[in-house]
Amino acid sequence: MHNLLTLNLTEALTTRRLADGATFAEAFARLTEENRDIHARLLSHKDEWPLGWLDLDTRKIDASNSGFLAKKIWEQSWLDTLVVAGIGGSALGAQAVYSGKRKAKEEKHNLIFLDNIDPFQVESFPLNWSHPALNVISKSGTTLETMAGFLSLRSEKFAEAYEGQIVATTDKHKGVLREWADREGWPTLPVPDDVGGRFSVFTPVGLFPLAFAGVDIDALLDGAATWQTSATEDDLLRNEAWQLAALHYLLHTQSTARMAVHYIYGDPLVLLGDWFRQLWAESLAKRNRLDGTVGDGACLTPVVARGTTDQHSQNQLYMEGPDDKVYGFVTCAKWPEDPVVVGEAFMPPKQGAINGSPTFQIPPELEYLRGRTFGELLEACRLGTRDALCELGRPVYEVILPELSERSIGAYMQMWMLATAYAGLLYNVNAFDQPGVERSKQLAMERLKRS
Repeated sequence: MHNLLTLNLTEALTTRRLADGATFAEAFARLTEENRDIHARLLSHKDEWPLGWLDLDTRKIDASNSGFLAKKIWEQSWLDTLVVAGIGGSALGAQAVYSGKRKAKEEKHNLIFLDNIDPFQVESFPLNWSHPALNVISKSGTTLETMAGFLSLRSEKFAEAYEGQIVATTDKHKGVLREWADREGWPTLPVPDDVGGRFSVFTPVGLFPLAFAGVDIDALLDGAATWQTSATEDDLLRNEAWQLAALHYLLHTQSTARMAVHYIYGDPLVLLGDWFRQLWAESLAKRNRLDGTVGDGACLTPVVARGTTDQHSQNQLYMEGPDDKVYGFVTCAKWPEDPVVVGEAFMPPKQGAINGSPTFQIPPELEYLRGRTFGELLEACRLGTRDALCELGRPVYEVILPELSERSIGAYMQMWMLATAYAGLLYNVNAFDQPGVERSKQLAMERLKRS
């Protein structure tokens, strides 16, 4: 096996009864037997669906090209900050990895994302770096939010701050941004034709900004490739992507679950929840089915919760509200830094004052915190929430990364991309289009052009 992450299904989940009276474990075994060829079925669509994210050998070529350009910009231009203008799949993947791997004390190259058209964000956008560069990401070059942000950054107001390098990540051959970049002589990287936006983190869309920031993109891809080889060549019962797809599908279609809660413990991992939310929602909520019939477009609604903060804002709902959710707990077994709350040797004087103020004393009721690390506290709170939900019989699973590394994050992301693709086949929908998104874009542009 790969040892890049651990997926645990709790007893509360495996013994849960479904609509037909079977336990989840029984229904899971039956569904697995019926879908032993699911990976082959997915690959059979390679001529019609953008499955290039599974071709990790090609993605390694993307990594080489992205890393080469990032290094060239460092060495020739001495640029220390990259501003990324992108939205959705053009930003979320890189944001999630960068958040998971950044170490403020060691950063030499910064990433800043302009990923919305909120007036306050644009007006207050920081411009106080010494050597900024700009990466604009849009396959067509007409993405409303991205191109508006890019135009703003290149306008008279901001032009002086962006005299450095511009890199365009866009279509290989056509489109507004491709023509503009060719005309201006900007370096370009391709948005592959065979990878959709929300699956594009391992293409130049995500790899170039991550390489600029010093993330080990080779290790990121190695984790994804190692996990994929192990998962897809082993028995399907040991394929975590299949387990997650079947888990969510069964609880949605044969139980009461209507929401998928990603309860993430550890702030570096929280943006992985935002990335998952787009991946799942945009891929699976489809009315048109593969067999030509029309359904209601139902799938589990993804929800992100941040531990421990949201224990104090959402747990009441989770504990005593409707039993209509499946809970996935995501965390890391070992944090790069784990400060102690109060050291074992801390013994202030019992009497007197320091600089005129009373001496700091630890109340006896808080002595249990002495010598504890914040990582221990985070894990205790996570397990407390998990166990409380299990006591109520709520469906719970855990995904634990052994460490906060590029390899584990790469494995985690590839696992969920494959799980989403498998879930699309279970729901009998195309997980790689987004007709609802396209319609809203069209109506927004029509409104702007009319006014």
